[in-house]
Amino acid sequence: MYQGPICLGLTPQSTNEEIKTAAFNFAFSIGYMAFATTAIDGKTPTSRGLEVHRLDDVGNMYVGASRGKHFYDEIEVFPYVCGIAINDIAVRINAYVKKIDDMHIRKRYWQQNRGTEALYRKDLDNFQIYLLESGEGEVFHVYQDDKIARLRFYFGDQKIRPWMYTINDKCNACGICEKNCMTDIITIHDNKACIDYYGCNECGICYFSCPHEAIDKEDFV
Repeated sequence: MYQGPICLGLTPQSTNEEIKTAAFNFAFSIGYMAFATTAIDGKTPTSRGLEVHRLDDVGNMYVGASRGKHFYDEIEVFPYVCGIAINDIAVRINAYVKKIDDMHIRKRYWQQNRGTEALYRKDLDNFQIYLLESGEGEVFHVYQDDKIARLRFYFGDQKIRPWMYTINDKCNACGICEKNCMTDIITIHDNKACIDYYGCNECGICYFSCPHEAIDKEDFV
């Protein structure tokens, strides 16, 4: 059995809420994330760095931007962001965002961002705050010994992203995928190959080497 390292105090037995909280707290500790959006042409990716904030009592994540920024225009059309925070560990979050005009939330934002408040002092309403309302994400770390720790989570009304490679009923336990696995996390149990996703690098070597079409590749959604 794969003996993966503990990441952010998490293990494969951690609950979804524990993983989500640890991932958000990691991003909050860094203070910002790189976010990608879809340009208003509907196909070109754009990116920028935004500060991330905890502005309520339940640990939700918020970001803010001027109404004059491209970010604002893009979110008006496609209210979905992809964000990543990296500092040895990588936390990825994909989420639908919602405009927030609650005065208590705005007050907390200005309390935490005196510099931004001073910058927009002539018209604070020109600054828009967004809640990452629902989405899914991942905690990922490759350690110095090449051991991988990978956990996924969801929040709001979204679901966890499916793992990219899954074993189907065509598997006859031939062991080829087990032999070729880069991270040695495929084992044979009850005459069928099993993938320990906590240590999976999703490199695809199992998929490409299987002679029986016994491994399915999920779409990236």
